[in-house]
Order: sequence, then structure tokens, then C-alpha cells
Amino acid sequence: MAAAKKRRDALLGNHQRCWLWGRHLVRQTLEANRWPIHEIRLADRLGEEELSRLQSLADRHHVPVLVETATRLTQLAKTKDHQGYLAKMGIFPYTPAEDLLQSPVQNPLYLILDAMQDAYNFGAVIRSAEVFGASAIVVGKHRQATVNSLVARSSVGAVNRVPIVQSADVVTMIQLLQTQGILVYGASEKAVEPIFKHDLSGPIGLVIGNEGTGISSEVQAVCDGFVRIPLQGEIGSLNAAVAAGIVLYEATRQR
Repeated sequence: MAAAKKRRDALLGNHQRCWLWGRHLVRQTLEANRWPIHEIRLADRLGEEELSRLQSLADRHHVPVLVETATRLTQLAKTKDHQGYLAKMGIFPYTPAEDLLQSPVQNPLYLILDAMQDAYNFGAVIRSAEVFGASAIVVGKHRQATVNSLVARSSVGAVNRVPIVQSADVVTMIQLLQTQGILVYGASEKAVEPIFKHDLSGPIGLVIGNEGTGISSEVQAVCDGFVRIPLQGEIGSLNAAVAAGIVLYEATRQR
């Protein structure tokens, strides 16, 4: 009981880093009721009707609301872009790996991230995963960006809509998914066949590697195959988040 209470009481980060802001993101996070919110602060410049709607929604989920000046909200979040909405967040609730393995979905499409470290990339990937209907995102605990306020904002709130599984060992997680009949393909510019030559219409997992080093040798060793995005330019590689969007699109197109 004490451990559970500690998790509920814990903040996302220090006093400055625990805030989410923005009208859409705060409202969506409150409506989703997945990510613990300690309190919401609204600017007194918001209209009475808007304040009343947020108060009713917050009351429904037992979240306290404080109404303060926009200046005070700016001081707390260290930004003027809050649109009159701040939410003090608890630790992000990753989906347990056991839930993913014990409650498989029909014809799943999983996105697996191998040590993605840039928060903007991570948020953009989560957004693409939600848009293209990914069943879940799998990430590791080591050398992997965690879900924080920057990731949430970059995802445009998609962190509330797609399960994100944090596994102690990505290699082991891939192997467990494979035992359930899921083929796992790594995205690599070194792959022989372009992505559209592969059948991605069945149960699959797609791996996107680290921004600088790509997919680790340990993860490569357990992949069932590799897919390549055809490129025409001289640079020879894509931003990791862009690559994730393209491979997810192709899998969705084939389905």
C-alpha cells in the first residue's frame, strides 16, 4: 500500500518539469484519465463558461483546480505558451509488458524503439503510431527517452491514446512477441529489399533504432528480417521519427 501511494504521489519531474500546458493537451489528458494529474491551474482570463466546463470535468476525475493569473502560470511553467492551462503531472503510466503479452489483439502492429533518445523524435513517433493505428509502442528502460512533458507536447497528446510498454530488455520482449507469431522487421538502409516488397499485412513488429547508431547488434540478431525505405538523395538516411512514420504508413497501406 505504501509503495502504491508513493507512485501516486510522485511527480513527473522537479517542480518546473512536472507541468503540462496548453488547452488541447491538458483537456485531452484530463479526459483520457490515464495519466495521474495532481492539480490543474487555469488562468482567470478564461471565460466563465470555459472555466466551468473544466471544473466539471476535473471534479468528475477528482482533480483539484486552482484559478490564478496568467502571469502566475507563466512563472510556474517558464513559458507564455500555456494558453491559460497548466497541469501538474505524476509519473507517466506505462502499460505493463504482461498486459501486452496476456491480452493480444487481433492482427497487431507493434512499433519497437531501440534506444531512441531525442524527446522531440519520441513524441513525433508516438503521434505517428497513433495516427496509423499501431496497437502499442514498445520501448526499453536504458538509453531511451522517457515520457515527459516535452514528449507529450510533441506527440500532440497521442501519449494518452496509444499504449506505451516499457520493457527492461527489448531483446527479450521481441522474443516473447515472436512466440506469439509476430514477425519482427528492423528498418535499416542496409536492407536488401525495399519495404514494399515485404508482406506487412499480418501480425508484425517494426523496429526503429537509435538516432545516431541505428538498431543495436543485439536487436538485429533477433529480428526476422529487415526493410529498407527507398531513398533518392545523397544523404542516405532519414530522421528516425520520419522513418517510423513511413514504415507505419506502409504497414497500414497494406492492411
